[in-house]
Amino acid sequence: MDDQTIIECVLNGDVNAYALLVRKYHRNLLAFIFRLVRDPHLAEDIGQEVFLNVYKELPRFDTGRGTPFAAWLFIVARNQCIDELRRRRRAEPAAVEQLERLAAGGESAEEALLRREELAALAATVRDLPEPFRATIIMSLKGATLDEIARKSGVPRATVKTRLFRAKEKIALVLKEHFGGVGHERRV
Repeated sequence: MDDQTIIECVLNGDVNAYALLVRKYHRNLLAFIFRLVRDPHLAEDIGQEVFLNVYKELPRFDTGRGTPFAAWLFIVARNQCIDELRRRRRAEPAAVEQLERLAAGGESAEEALLRREELAALAATVRDLPEPFRATIIMSLKGATLDEIARKSGVPRATVKTRLFRAKEKIALVLKEHFGGVGHERRV
């Protein structure tokens, strides 16, 4: 069952269907959270909070907007992690300073968290693209030229260009909805 079907079952009163979503995303979500907080016990606690909060907010999730459930789930997790790190910053300033020093390229801890979360949302969005857009964008991301993609796909070069354009357009739309809202642009 796909995520949208499971969500519809939950919204129609099948509370046990939510366990399917938890099983599907539990491991990846905890790995994502752990990369942000670097504490396995805290990651487990935040993961439980995220799944509980997402369950409570599920009626407000609009499956008709085309936003992947996974992207929304990881955004909620990112926000929980930032909130927890802020709480800890007030309680343990040295730990947050250490996180900030570990962040690559002079990024603050929040910037590093946001960058990681954006990459996770991008990966989830690419995974949810329909074919042939997904295969085309993946080949492009792996460094294949337009001619190589056309040869492997058995389509003209112009078709590859159109597919790449449409895939990028879909990705940009989903990411803009999640990260930017109206009037706020982000790089894709």
